[in-house]
Amino acid sequence: MNKRLSGLLTMSAVLFAGSTIATSANAVEAKTTLATFSQDNASHIDRVLGELSRQHDGASSLVKSARQPTSLALSSPLLSSDTTQASNDEDVLERLTAVASNSVSKFKQTGLASWYGRKFHGRKTASGETFDMNGLTAAHRSLPLNCYVKVTNKTNGKSVVVKVNDRGPFHGNRVLDLSYGAAKQLGITNKGVGNVAIERVSGP
Repeated sequence: MNKRLSGLLTMSAVLFAGSTIATSANAVEAKTTLATFSQDNASHIDRVLGELSRQHDGASSLVKSARQPTSLALSSPLLSSDTTQASNDEDVLERLTAVASNSVSKFKQTGLASWYGRKFHGRKTASGETFDMNGLTAAHRSLPLNCYVKVTNKTNGKSVVVKVNDRGPFHGNRVLDLSYGAAKQLGITNKGVGNVAIERVSGP
């Protein structure tokens, strides 16, 4: 090996050793910095938590209560009042529904009944059904569609059960509009109107 080559190898070894030492020094410095940062950060977090705890301990009972979600959700007097009110409203609604249902089921009415036939045969009724002039149906202003009523002619005592599938009559002094078929069974087709009694029934 000549002197020049030996010198180059020696120089390379020195540079490598220096680089290794520098790298080791940098790593040590980085670890030291990270450890210092971690300690500072942990110390900062401890200080923040300590301050929050101190503020909470010194807060009023109202503020402490506001900081507890379960307290607001389950123990709030306002919420309890609202719940009670909602319960009362539901009870009232149920009672009103029961009264309304009972009133409708016991529905009775008297007055003049008229009838309609050929002119409206085949047309759509308020319920969506096709009007059959020979069927046993009727039109009423307020009774539920598709309910049934027993209609009695007070003059001759004849009765028929009809399905309410339409709205009317629109003549002021009449309470019911019968199909031609129903009016025929009651014997009022010739006169055009008849004095009737209406009673809600469960079915035909």
